[in-house]
Amino acid sequence: MKKIFFALIATLLLTGCESGDDLGEIFLNKTWKLSFFQEGRERNIAKEGYSIRFYESSFTANTPSGAAIVGNWQADNKNRALRCTNVRVGDGSIAKDTTATKMKLFLEKASSYNGDANWLQIRQQDNVYMQFHNR
Repeated sequence: MKKIFFALIATLLLTGCESGDDLGEIFLNKTWKLSFFQEGRERNIAKEGYSIRFYESSFTANTPSGAAIVGNWQADNKNRALRCTNVRVGDGSIAKDTTATKMKLFLEKASSYNGDANWLQIRQQDNVYMQFHNR
């Protein structure tokens, strides 16, 4: 009986320890739709049509007007750090699109992420982030 108990405890300890998030499950092979921006106590719901898709080391964010914000990304699954580099407008213009301009700024200043396969936050700091969903 003691052997079974210790085997059960060992199994629980081994399976309960996570080495980090599955970055592929969170970031890859899906189109994330922008839900809202959170800036302190202020939450601004996003209009439909803004999305982002992550590839192996790059991303493309699309706007309803057809403009694209592109760049590179790198994440650390143990401490949920996220860094976006070389963020720029690839196609079209976002000059008159305040949501796209804000999205680009959030990507440039991204410091971490939070989420899973169903929702994603790209964070600048604790209470400043943009949130996406994939449905």
